[in-house]
Amino acid sequence: MREIVRWFLLAVLPFTLVGGKLALAADPGSMLKAMADPAGAPFFPVVMQVLQVLTWALHMVFVYTSIGGLFIAIYGFIKGGERWHRLSKATIELSKVSVSLAIVLGVAPLLFYQVIYDPLWYTSANLSAWWYVLFIVFLLIGYYFIWGAYFMKEKPSLSLFMSVVGIVLLLLVGFIIHVVNYQALFPEKWVSWYTSNGTTMNISGWNIYAFNIFRYLAFLVFPSISVSGVFLMLYNWYFRNREDMDRDYLDWAGRVGAKFALYAGIGWLLFHILYILTIPQDWNAKTSIFTWLSVLGLVLCAGVILAAQKDPAKMAIPSLLAGGVAILLIAVFREYLRIASTARFGYSIYNYKMNLEFLSPLLFFGTLLTGIILYAYAWWMAYRAGKTPKGKVYEASEMEHHLGDASVFIVVLWAVVFIGVGLIVIVRNYG
Repeated sequence: MREIVRWFLLAVLPFTLVGGKLALAADPGSMLKAMADPAGAPFFPVVMQVLQVLTWALHMVFVYTSIGGLFIAIYGFIKGGERWHRLSKATIELSKVSVSLAIVLGVAPLLFYQVIYDPLWYTSANLSAWWYVLFIVFLLIGYYFIWGAYFMKEKPSLSLFMSVVGIVLLLLVGFIIHVVNYQALFPEKWVSWYTSNGTTMNISGWNIYAFNIFRYLAFLVFPSISVSGVFLMLYNWYFRNREDMDRDYLDWAGRVGAKFALYAGIGWLLFHILYILTIPQDWNAKTSIFTWLSVLGLVLCAGVILAAQKDPAKMAIPSLLAGGVAILLIAVFREYLRIASTARFGYSIYNYKMNLEFLSPLLFFGTLLTGIILYAYAWWMAYRAGKTPKGKVYEASEMEHHLGDASVFIVVLWAVVFIGVGLIVIVRNYG
């Protein structure tokens, strides 16, 4: 690891020796441009930017229910009682499924980020290299503990212990990713961090250089509880018309979720504003339209959830939509901060050298379309089957059978095209 970091430093940071100390021979803007991939962007950066925002927002929904589900489960185990125990079991299962979805959906925004913000991501990741490597380890161990909590859900004390370990590890994972993303916003400090203000080279990879508690709470902790509270409202709305479900329990769970969503939502709004106040003045971002929209999105969400306190089931879908809008606006705000933090040095992803390569984007959009069709069908069938009382078998309609056949055909077609393109490339390169 030390040698990897050493070679990275020597390759990408242009230093000169001044008075026995290391000093940067270029301004941050020149450094950023020099570190950008010389091959340029394979497609229009603005398209990748939009896709990054959309995929990050979707990824974070399941990150939030992963962590928030455990928070509510722990709270329920501590409260005790039949209803709280039942709710804890449900939210542990929510967390278990959500971690899987969060991992899968987290690949796309990371890849878009690496392509258009490569100097920011790789530099910051190397600053705290060991932490970045360990984030995978912590995530895997945390996931195993969540599974353990799920299997031991009939033993509250043991399940509680495993849930606590699981949430600590997930929050640690969130902390690492927060640090890596936050350090990337300060290119003017990279050389100082790497060289201990010009005295020596920091190549251990164990250091943490920048952390903002308000950003961490506003982007991860409070939204996790609030979004999971909205999920409990949806839980009430979805199952309350089934004959085999306890209507009183579901209404109670909906009210509990609405309270979690409201109280955590207020904290979400508060810490989001506090984070905005800590943004450096020279970014010129505090009064940006994107900043204001992110705040208004959270205010809208809080207002809808406040109105949902009287009838959580009725307001579950509006709360979901309001929360989705808020998360999307925060994703836009988060992306804008990257632009603002680098624009002061004359650096812009829109000035990237273009090296258009249409085959990869076509494969990506084809895969995206295939995934949307396949998962839309699978989720629709799961939704319909979940409405069926326990002990009964859901009978799909003729239209749903046709949709299933179409989904299988599309997946087979995608596999043929994907493998075919690979074979064509191999033949052209080595034929």
